[in-house]
Amino acid sequence: MRIIDAHMHIGLQSFCDNENSEFQYDLCSTYDEIIELMDASDVDMAIILPIPHKDFNTVKANSYVFEAYQKHSDRLIPFCRIDEHLEENIEKGFRGVKLHLLYEEVDIKNIKKELQQIEDANIPIIIHAKFANKVKQVEQILKYAPNLNIILAHMGRGHLYTGEQTIDNALALKKYPNVYMDLSTVGDLQSIINVCEILGYDRVIYASDYPFGKNCLGEKYRYTDELNALKKNLSREQSELIFHENIERLLGLKNDIYVRRAKKADVESVMDMFNSINSEDQKFLAYGNKASLIRQIVRSERHCYVAVYENKVVGFLRESGRPEGYSLLEEILVLPECRGKGVATKLISHYHRAFHKNMAKTNASNHKMINMLSKNGYIAENPDAPRIINWVRNGE
Repeated sequence: MRIIDAHMHIGLQSFCDNENSEFQYDLCSTYDEIIELMDASDVDMAIILPIPHKDFNTVKANSYVFEAYQKHSDRLIPFCRIDEHLEENIEKGFRGVKLHLLYEEVDIKNIKKELQQIEDANIPIIIHAKFANKVKQVEQILKYAPNLNIILAHMGRGHLYTGEQTIDNALALKKYPNVYMDLSTVGDLQSIINVCEILGYDRVIYASDYPFGKNCLGEKYRYTDELNALKKNLSREQSELIFHENIERLLGLKNDIYVRRAKKADVESVMDMFNSINSEDQKFLAYGNKASLIRQIVRSERHCYVAVYENKVVGFLRESGRPEGYSLLEEILVLPECRGKGVATKLISHYHRAFHKNMAKTNASNHKMINMLSKNGYIAENPDAPRIINWVRNGE
């Protein structure tokens, strides 16, 4: 069975810029050490994370992780810390982000832009939350980036190697389908299984937090102890999900349809998509009257989302604000050759996570749109209208 360790740290003490640092945990290790441990433990791949502390130089820490990836690209998956080079690092090839809200002393409200960059890049973020109110911290992040794939490190446990808080966290976060948990340093097998039963085995991810355990427990620590306990107590199907399938699904999303905010560079792709549809669909969308407006709004990088598949824009959605916190669904469009492949479902799901109270208007003859809105919880306010039907959805 394939095994991916989704939480291992690498870095050197020389990256610490503060001679008087009070950071008490030793998370230093070399990538050669990691590879040697993986070989000895039959671990196929690992997500490698920089040392997540404010006293450790972020540029040096991120650079070392990427160096490791370049030398062992078949084994190591690089995640970076947030800094002013985040967008560049994502473009460079980092596959995710690690954020330690305590050690990095980050206030969530100050990183709204960065969270949305990560969300739009369709890569996951591993969050180590502060000790109290972990659920509220996750929900605050989702407020700014509702479609961001979040992995809550350590299941949000309380004290080290206990199941404290994990059940409550799972119960509260179950309603957010894009929130996952890694099981590193929980150390309580029954708590891990209980969380899996609540959250779902498809949302729990194997991870070790190496070298934390080695440096914390000393001679008592054996990297393979938890691996072996999990293998012994999980079914084959459960093991496949936790040990590799769940994290592969998150890391492999760029090969699937995903949705992000529209950018200026998308203007021509979006306009080409409108021009590719038949005259009836253009009439339903009132495209002839809206073309210049749509172009202008896409250029503004506001209110618009695109669906992407294999680096090609295949779908488009535009919304506009309305009173009392409502959002009006203005247009939703899918390339003709991509219809029936779930593109519209991805777009509408993304939209509903971002805006919980929705309105829409449709031509009474647009039966495809009427069916889609009905399936997605919209209620027609004037279903027998001869020309324009008004719809409302309250997803709160």
